[in-house]
Amino acid sequence: MPHSSMLRTKGLIAQRASADRYDIFKAVCQDSAEGVDADRTSVWTFDSELSQIECQCCYDALDKSFTKGFVLKREDFPVYFKAIVEDNIVNAPHARTQQATREFTEPYFIPNGIHSLLDFIIQKDLVPIGIICCENRRGIRQWDKANEDYLRTIATLTSFLFN
Repeated sequence: MPHSSMLRTKGLIAQRASADRYDIFKAVCQDSAEGVDADRTSVWTFDSELSQIECQCCYDALDKSFTKGFVLKREDFPVYFKAIVEDNIVNAPHARTQQATREFTEPYFIPNGIHSLLDFIIQKDLVPIGIICCENRRGIRQWDKANEDYLRTIATLTSFLFN
């Protein structure tokens, strides 16, 4: 096979793998929304320095739409980044006022109508690689132990998508 054809084939395989991963993330988000009755769910990935997260897929269960590509930086949200990395979970029924999440209020929660948040870290070999995020827009939401356990399971299963 000529070199240019091999590169083109490699690129097509990489595109297909990326598309398949996005389809899996869409399914993870839809399943998580249903499993914990969340209004919005998303899968985020850390960069190698844990200095930012990028949204790989966000599902709005209220209007059945998908988006992706948002980036949130540690320097803008240091308290949240510290909490999620150290505790593996952030359960914030009152997300706009709770210590770990209130720095999101003006730039993220208010514009997106978010009141409550439940996040769980995705790890690979005990290294943080991403976050599963569930958000509620219909008012304050008390996330219970069953919601936390469900999200922990989804995060564990999602970790297998990463090499």
